[in-house]
Amino acid sequence: MKHPLRIVVAGFAVGFPLGGQLWMMLHFAAGLARLGHEVVFLEDTSDWAYPFDPMLGYNTGDSTRGREIVDRLFRAHGLGGRWAYVSRIEDRVFGMGRAELDRHLARADFFLNISGVVPLHDEYRQIPVRAVIDTDPVFTQVKVATDAWSHDYYKAHDVCFTYGVNLPAGTTGVPLSDIDWKPLLPPVLLDLWPRGRGVGTGYTTIGTWEARDRDVEVAGRKLSWRKNVKYEAVLDLPGKLPGVPLGMAMSGMKEHADRYRAAGWDVRDGLVLSRDPEAYRDYIRDSRGEFTIAKDQNVVLKSGWFSDRTATFLAAGRPAVVEDTGFGAYLPVGQGLFPFEGPEAACSALARVEADPARAGNAARAIAEEYFDSDKVLTGLLRQCGLA
Repeated sequence: MKHPLRIVVAGFAVGFPLGGQLWMMLHFAAGLARLGHEVVFLEDTSDWAYPFDPMLGYNTGDSTRGREIVDRLFRAHGLGGRWAYVSRIEDRVFGMGRAELDRHLARADFFLNISGVVPLHDEYRQIPVRAVIDTDPVFTQVKVATDAWSHDYYKAHDVCFTYGVNLPAGTTGVPLSDIDWKPLLPPVLLDLWPRGRGVGTGYTTIGTWEARDRDVEVAGRKLSWRKNVKYEAVLDLPGKLPGVPLGMAMSGMKEHADRYRAAGWDVRDGLVLSRDPEAYRDYIRDSRGEFTIAKDQNVVLKSGWFSDRTATFLAAGRPAVVEDTGFGAYLPVGQGLFPFEGPEAACSALARVEADPARAGNAARAIAEEYFDSDKVLTGLLRQCGLA
């Protein structure tokens, strides 16, 4: 490290204070702080990001609950007093005071923009090195290619990273515009995800059942973002694997939940589970492994996308059986990580884990240590930005 950097990690946490989102923000912010840097987490609502209330289940004009959750989580992991929530909607700056935030912005060396949701106001543009991370590959590249504002937004950064690890090679058919996308894997603070005890209870995952208005078209082909449609192909999977417990924690399943329970799935409410970051983590650590499908956009085009949630399953020593997005091009598969295409391949992969779950768990943790350790991932990120 050349010298300790002053870093602004910009992201979305108070506005959507649910388990997976919060852990992703923490892994970046606390991970960079652990490397010895001075880190401030910044969230700016612009004029549209009304905060989501996890108890009510919808967006409101009051960020109280989100701020309480973020403050508690950040304090527990060394970032007490190191966050600022600039609420243009509530016309206040919460957490760090406005004057202290301005001083940090004026002296900052690096602006790291996670998911590209923070507006690039002049006080953020003054930071000499700016990078953005695309955490929703394919959807982002299509938007950049078809929307001038989105294109200009990404071009305002010096470095553009993407979780679509295979995209920069230019072989997927996804438009890259004139942006030099850099591949990036999600970082995980490994010590915060200790190995779960025993082999766990069942194969699970956590997510949102349906997301509207995020389907895209690539080369004349319409590709879905929605998981609910994909799960129909594996609805009867529990009946094909007697004795292998399968479950999911999904937000917004509504009437579909009973149908999946009747087919043998252990269905839980993802919103309820994700209100508490610790409960979210416990659900993953207590699982036997992850079983999940992926969005068509990444499966069909083999973008190489890899979920930050799946990375935490691996860190907790829980093997992952996940629909193939092409990640086998850069990650070892067949021991702790099992890609599949189609229900029969899913059955086969789950059977392989069941044959020796302890061995699969050991392999899962080894993959996390080699590829997702925050020290390694974030040091590489800084190096790509010319800062390490």
